[in-house]
Amino acid sequence: MNEKALQILEQYEMKLLRSFGGRGAIMLETDEGLKILKEFAGSKTKLPYEQQLLERLEKEGICQVDRAIKNLEGEWISAGEYDTCWIVKNWPTGKECDTRNEENLLKSMQVLARIHSSARGVWNVNGEMACRLLGTDRRTELEKHNRELKRVQNFIRSKRRKGSFELLFLKYAKEILEEGQYAQRQLESSGYEGLLKKAREEEHICHGEYIHHNIFMGHKEMAVVNFGRCEMNVQVNDLCLFLRKIMEKQRWNEGLAGRMLAAYEREKPLSKVERGYLANCLSYPEKVWKLAHHYMNANKAWIPEKSTEKLEVFLEQEGERRRMIRRVLG
Repeated sequence: MNEKALQILEQYEMKLLRSFGGRGAIMLETDEGLKILKEFAGSKTKLPYEQQLLERLEKEGICQVDRAIKNLEGEWISAGEYDTCWIVKNWPTGKECDTRNEENLLKSMQVLARIHSSARGVWNVNGEMACRLLGTDRRTELEKHNRELKRVQNFIRSKRRKGSFELLFLKYAKEILEEGQYAQRQLESSGYEGLLKKAREEEHICHGEYIHHNIFMGHKEMAVVNFGRCEMNVQVNDLCLFLRKIMEKQRWNEGLAGRMLAAYEREKPLSKVERGYLANCLSYPEKVWKLAHHYMNANKAWIPEKSTEKLEVFLEQEGERRRMIRRVLG
């Protein structure tokens, strides 16, 4: 372990047994169990609310979580050299959720539903703090995404020399943009406004990044970590993100998608409007927007071949994606 990390650990009571690298941080085996030490890049203002949520989930036995450990001064954040901020958290010992293991996926959906049922009315905030904890309005988000897709299309058109990614994007840009604009129009008349209003009034909290990398399968209990992006918003957003990530890896397997949704709904049934919103979210060409966004913000002199491959896979699976949405959520 380097000197900087040792200086940070001096601010804690725990006894270090062994350390090793992992997940871009330092894993710590201590007399109090496995911990993780990493630089803190989140919001100091938001951190107490995140910890309040984790305490609720832990007390209700929903799942194990990565609660922060307070230092000797009773603070969650510890100062290092050059004003660097560090945080120590509890860390699970299980294996990361296997995207090819259906049992893992169904359990992950059940736990997500339980988190959503529990994560309501935890903070009781209003005014400026409520605004800080509010998530993005999906309507605003899609409007920005579509503008960026159009901007990328125009930019590539203006280039004299085009690479494989640029040529492929330009070939399908009109169709992709039309699909994105259609999803935006449908959202306006989908009942989303009512879902968002209810989420804000009843303080529905989302994990914000519920993906397989943040889910651990233990022998007896599951663990969910990295709640740093938690926010007040429509909880279907979590469901959409996890389902989309898995479906991209499973070629939009409609049978699996149906079983995953059934696992969620056994714990927390979805309303007709929520199912419609989920279908709308999945119908947006999110993968293409992400590739386009990365393209516009990266060095265009060298575009990774992986970007072209990812776009090819998306286009190849378009029919399967639309069919899954229609048959499972239609």
